[in-house]
Amino acid sequence: MIWKRIGFSMQRGISDKLISVILPFRNGDPVFLRRAVDSVLRQKEADFEVLLADDGSEAEFGEIADKLAQEEERIRVIHMEPTGVSAARNRAMQEAEGDVITFLDSDDAVAPYCFAEALQVLTEHPELDGIWGGTCFLNPDDMEKLLQDFNGILKRDISELILLDPERLHQTRAECIGEPYRFQGGYINRGIAARFLRKKALLENNLLFPEEFRMYEDTIWNLEMMERLALGYVPKVWYYYLDNVKSVSNTFHRDGLERIEQPLVHIQNMLDLTDPVEYEAYTRFLMDSLRYVYRSLYGHPEWRPDPGEKQKLKRHLYTEAPWNEIGSRRFRARAAGRDRRKAMLYSMRLLLACWGAGRQPVKERGSL
Repeated sequence: MIWKRIGFSMQRGISDKLISVILPFRNGDPVFLRRAVDSVLRQKEADFEVLLADDGSEAEFGEIADKLAQEEERIRVIHMEPTGVSAARNRAMQEAEGDVITFLDSDDAVAPYCFAEALQVLTEHPELDGIWGGTCFLNPDDMEKLLQDFNGILKRDISELILLDPERLHQTRAECIGEPYRFQGGYINRGIAARFLRKKALLENNLLFPEEFRMYEDTIWNLEMMERLALGYVPKVWYYYLDNVKSVSNTFHRDGLERIEQPLVHIQNMLDLTDPVEYEAYTRFLMDSLRYVYRSLYGHPEWRPDPGEKQKLKRHLYTEAPWNEIGSRRFRARAAGRDRRKAMLYSMRLLLACWGAGRQPVKERGSL
């Protein structure tokens, strides 16, 4: 069967479904953007379109996206005023023509055949509204090597599907904010990575990204999704996440504390912190959030605070909500070993100093 759409035709995939790939961007590295798009264009046995949602980029970078669309008829560009990544994704979701929606960030890549494999699972399980696949975390050198070997990667049979039934859903909520579900070679990302979702289910349930937050909007979106949709895990690597030193989480933000505290309070209200499983996950999430504040503001070399501003912020981080929970007995009792040691350093007012030693992330130094 030949299907015609917007002036071109192509053979339909294994399930007669079109996938809409939503890729938001604002400026960035054009090499990364082209690489991300190229990883989509290498997909086989699946029909797709790519929506490049331009969130107010400079004219020069917007023209790069336009050129990509001129080179490939399956690419569309949506130019917008700068309103944030959530608004860009939401706009593209509304304009997507596909039956299934997936997301990609401009510095990442998707695995060959992952579209065909995802469609296969959704076709075999019409009761599911969506599936979440796995992510592999790569540094730039490994990413380049992987992409060079893309043509040698073969399609795989999907032998395992983990349904998020009510019992499993409880653990999944915890995994979404704390320690992720891991399998050989990858993990289930708590963001947008490797989500394949039926557009009809997303729109009927009003599952849009919260535009009022600039951090953790994808975590909130996932938590809401789990409440409303029938979902499953596929423990296969479908998404490659780049360790990009220029990413949002590594960039200086003078309003970094506000960025993190607003969604953090919202997420707290979505969780049952009296439940040991969810609270233990929350301890990891809160510690990760504090580390973001350090990387984007307090300990960032670009921050030039006014006199007394740094001490004022430090007092806030050690004595006021939500951060003072890290110093509580409950936190130390529930936290995993690594975070328990960090909580002890926090209580002794040493944690920020520890992170600042050599301005090198703790996990890279092999301690704590």
